[in-house]
Amino acid sequence: MPDPPVPPRSRRYLGLLLKLAFMAGALGLVARHLDLPALGRTLRQARPGWLALATAFFVGSKLLSSVRLNRFFRVVGIGLSEADNLRLYWRGMFYNLFLPGGIGGDGYKVYRLGQRFPGQRTLIFRALLLDRLSGMLALLVLLLAGLGASAALPLGWRLATLAALPLGVGLSYGLSRWLFSEFRAAFGRTSWQALGVQGAQVFCAWALLAALGAAGDNAPTLPYLLVFLASSVAAVLPLTVGGLGARELVFLAGARLFGLNPAVAVSVSVLFYVITAAVSLVGAFFNERFGSMNNEQ
Repeated sequence: MPDPPVPPRSRRYLGLLLKLAFMAGALGLVARHLDLPALGRTLRQARPGWLALATAFFVGSKLLSSVRLNRFFRVVGIGLSEADNLRLYWRGMFYNLFLPGGIGGDGYKVYRLGQRFPGQRTLIFRALLLDRLSGMLALLVLLLAGLGASAALPLGWRLATLAALPLGVGLSYGLSRWLFSEFRAAFGRTSWQALGVQGAQVFCAWALLAALGAAGDNAPTLPYLLVFLASSVAAVLPLTVGGLGARELVFLAGARLFGLNPAVAVSVSVLFYVITAAVSLVGAFFNERFGSMNNEQ
């Protein structure tokens, strides 16, 4: 006799438990291979002014990301003001980070927008999916460009990376036009916005390095930023809660690969997560204002 189907709520809880287990294992592995007192000293030495600048870059990336998502919405007739969309976006950030076992940020957006635009949930979902995919593509573009410029790689690898970059972008663009043809009018502007979003987060990481005293003429800044981009790709995967654990694991592995200071590398990851959590927490206060949206026509 086949096993009975698992109820949806049970699947969500099982998924959350698996994420927590992976996150705990990843953090444990990082802790085993890291000098924790050195990590603590590095974090305590972070300079507040640079941390504030890093936070500003991160907030700027999220503001631009909100505008990009609204562009996808508008080309398919889902008309939201930038203010309404921003409140929805920030509330989604809060759900993604602090309620990972619930409906999640994207699920919240589909639910709330589905109330205002009945019968368009499929378009809303596809807009959110395309938004995620375009962000991932921008990450990969910056990562490949950075690898091509890195003197730490052999020349042959660098040339191969740079050659693969336009081919990958062209293929992704063609597939997007085929699979998401209804959003074709938004591709040009949103592609540049996606690069702007990820670029702002790279500047955030650079400011964090400066806060830790690891950015300057004699510091190997580019390898740290490449590891940050790779960790951002890992954080997108639904393996942990808010990317915690996955980022740190990639930073530790990247520090070994490029011969970087592990304490500095993991400190960048920890500080980035703290900034993400602090900024996302603001979304908890947007619910009541957004609640009036159902009555706006």
